[in-house]
Amino acid sequence: MSNTLIYLITGALNTLCIARVFRHNAAERVPFQREIAAYIAFYAVTSAVFLLFGIPMLNMLLNIAGMILLNRLYEKALKRNIMMVLVTYVAMILAELAAVWASGFVPNGIWERQQDSLSQMGMIIQCVILSLIVQVLKRFKGVTRSTEGDWVCWAGVILMQFMLIGLIAMFVFNFHGDVLVAAVLMLAVVDYVVIYIYDRLILSEEERIRNLLLVEQKESYEREMEILLDSRKKIRGIYHDIKNHILILRSYSDQKRYQDLDEYLHRMQEETQAAVPQVYTGQPAVDSMLHYKISSAKEIPIEVETSIPEQLKMDDFDITVILGNLLDNAIEACGKLEKEKRRIQLSIKLVKNQLFIRTENPFEGKLKWRGSRLLTQKADENNHGIGLENVKRVVEKYHGTLEMNAEDQIFRTKILLYLG
Repeated sequence: MSNTLIYLITGALNTLCIARVFRHNAAERVPFQREIAAYIAFYAVTSAVFLLFGIPMLNMLLNIAGMILLNRLYEKALKRNIMMVLVTYVAMILAELAAVWASGFVPNGIWERQQDSLSQMGMIIQCVILSLIVQVLKRFKGVTRSTEGDWVCWAGVILMQFMLIGLIAMFVFNFHGDVLVAAVLMLAVVDYVVIYIYDRLILSEEERIRNLLLVEQKESYEREMEILLDSRKKIRGIYHDIKNHILILRSYSDQKRYQDLDEYLHRMQEETQAAVPQVYTGQPAVDSMLHYKISSAKEIPIEVETSIPEQLKMDDFDITVILGNLLDNAIEACGKLEKEKRRIQLSIKLVKNQLFIRTENPFEGKLKWRGSRLLTQKADENNHGIGLENVKRVVEKYHGTLEMNAEDQIFRTKILLYLG
């Protein structure tokens, strides 16, 4: 097999390794088509330059520059961007050094042309070892999110990779020529296929958990709406019987039974207070959610400004996911403050099929960000931070934007949805 073909295949596998590292640590979601185009361009340029010139130092500089641009897709902070690229490139160098040691290949100088003296076996071994290093890096980067089952799966993949390296070593000592190279190359490709399947299974499991939590949240909101509707039925019943209530009250007054009068009024107040709407927009889902949250956060003043029609071109569940999660986060943040500092401001306005939602609340402590992504402050990262992810999914569904910022201990969220 030719050196060029081996280089192109292993180069593609190495590019997949880079993508695995960068995507795992992504601070922002990137459209899939844009990702694919960026990685294909990186692979094409670096491969073409090396095959034309074959100078390692030139290729190293081009790789680092290309990786910085690739990681900019996910990480806008320059410091984190450079650190991630350096970690990834060090992993690639370690894999290459291990391959040099394992294959016994001694390359030319870093400024000399390498293409004619490339080690086919060295390139393949470097590819497999890099895959192993990346798998280890990914695990220890996300160790706090891991479950026992996840650890078992990961350990199985690592064991498989060690067995693969051992199998390659056996082939090297027992076979020679193109048959050996072809066999080892196929094993390397199998390794990457298994790793890809493993990654997809992990992503599918995470998606399944997110969907389960979303279903639970939906059921919770539906129960909240049922409670509110039941309360409204009670208040309608009271209004329906208002004449009878007035007769009883007048009777107590005429008979100077003031204690009975006071008790009866108190009972009526209790019956009606829970059902009196704190905010009325005419939109049932919005009214239900706002009423429930305001009622449950009695010690936190919530100022609401609304300007929306009774009929929104939006799924009721989607608007409750947004309002529910934003208010839950704001209520939780205010709950940690002194009573006089607590306040939440919420604005919901519809302007020409554009729905604007804005929240503002004080908080204590320091928020952690990764790019534009707000990291959870809770120890259990696996079960927290899901709420904002669900909000982002709804925002993406309506091709909208979500902005979050914190200044002077005030956290602000701005959402724009297109309902046309």
